[in-house]
Amino acid sequence: TILVFTIQVAGSSDLAPLAIGGVLIAIVFAGGPVSGAHYNPAISLAVALRGSMDFQEMIAYMIFQLLGGVLGGLCGGIVSSSFSVVSMGEDASQLQALLAEVIFTFILCFVVLSVATNPKVEENNYYGLAIGLVVMSGAISVGSISGGAFNPAVALGLCISGGFSNLRYGIMVTASNLLGGVIAAGCFRIVVPSSEEVGTVGENTPLNSDRA
Repeated sequence: TILVFTIQVAGSSDLAPLAIGGVLIAIVFAGGPVSGAHYNPAISLAVALRGSMDFQEMIAYMIFQLLGGVLGGLCGGIVSSSFSVVSMGEDASQLQALLAEVIFTFILCFVVLSVATNPKVEENNYYGLAIGLVVMSGAISVGSISGGAFNPAVALGLCISGGFSNLRYGIMVTASNLLGGVIAAGCFRIVVPSSEEVGTVGENTPLNSDRA
């Protein structure tokens, strides 16, 4: 909710990526010990494929992430008196936009798996910074190409709260984001052998907890 609210209010400001990345860093640190601080169905999917949460819990997370995205979009639209949607840049092709979403969602999910589920970096104090900086960098780099969602809750939350505006593109972005999460989980399994202990990131064992 807070993330999508910030995106909605920040709008097209030149400083929007800083605001979005900054608030994400804050809420990851705040929510990590409580829920794992996914805030993103693509991350929840990657974490589940990693084996760090069960799929029933993943579905519950996704439902509430999407509801939060819609609520955040509605609140942000009311506060800012305008409703934004995720959309392609004027000079971008659909292939460029969707590929950008896959790549940066892959980077985001891979970073989350690396800093939050890898027992080798358990108890680190930088996980929130790493996650927020990826989103900030992605928004600056490809925001003008793809809209810079990297998160189905953002893409669909903005579309639905804006009266189902540009929903077709929102669905395509959602599929691209989930694909990025799947690729990240696959690459992580190669980089970190499955024989190593799996850290869990969910309601039962929060992000960066004492248990791995």
